[in-house]
Amino acid sequence: MSSFISHSRWAVLAVAIAAAGPASAGAISGTLTRPGNKPLGGADVKLVCGNAESAGKSDAQGNYSLAIAASGLCTLSVGTGKSASVLLGSNPARYNFEVPDSGASLQQR
Repeated sequence: MSSFISHSRWAVLAVAIAAAGPASAGAISGTLTRPGNKPLGGADVKLVCGNAESAGKSDAQGNYSLAIAASGLCTLSVGTGKSASVLLGSNPARYNFEVPDSGASLQQR
């Protein structure tokens, strides 16, 4: 009888985990500009949320859009080393940044 109860508990746990579904996904979009409000086209854009990563490029007008299989506090990087923390939730997030000529931090606009 004890073995039956133990197996039943594991079965209930397995069903509960399966019903929970996959981790929530996040999405981000926005515009990248240079000082003087000049669009930054063709920039490498990378989003890291825990172990999940997504990458792309900005278009000619500086627009970017990324989706990722994670949410929470993430890091958005542009080019080689310029980055900012962004918060992704169940709704798509929008962050516009100015990419400075010097310094490592993106400036949110």
